Amino acid sequence: MKRIILGLICLLMVTTGKAGEEVKNLYSGGMLILQPGYTITGNDHQDIRDMSSSIGGILRMYFGRCFTAGIYGGSQKTHYKTTGSDNSYINLGYGGPFFGFSHKSGKFRYTASAFAGMGAFRNLHIENQTGNYLSNANLYKASTIVYSPILSVDYAITKRIYLTAQTLCLMGEFQNQSFYNPTFQMGILFSR
Repeated sequence: MKRIILGLICLLMVTTGKAGEEVKNLYSGGMLILQPGYTITGNDHQDIRDMSSSIGGILRMYFGRCFTAGIYGGSQKTHYKTTGSDNSYINLGYGGPFFGFSHKSGKFRYTASAFAGMGAFRNLHIENQTGNYLSNANLYKASTIVYSPILSVDYAITKRIYLTAQTLCLMGEFQNQSFYNPTFQMGILFSR
């Protein structure tokens, strides 16, 4: 599997780059793979404050000298402890458009944008668990509007492949309580 992925990346690099040609970025997109974060919210039973992990993707289009717009989305999951279990979790899936500003300087691209879209929560809160048997658990589902500022720095490995690092803070509302998830994201973008 690793050989296939490496082969596809090499093929992409060879077929998309032309020697001596000036590359003007029209768009970039890819996966945000490493995404540690911290969830701050609560439900009817307790406050939830714990580390989260995520996966997601982004597609950016560039306009004029400094504008960017696109779509962004992902899924973040937070496992947390209750008095009777270590297996409770809250999951947020989200996606939508973003708009902002972008500046390219040498091998770096700096972007500041604002995201707003729809999100869906799924929260399994386990009060009492014996082995695999749940004797007291609650499943909550809710939708919300999710919004966030996004600050990112991209570094060009080649003319078509970028490493990206970005920070954001997903915000919304869950069970009439504020939801915050500051997150650091790293990934790879393919540019044209």
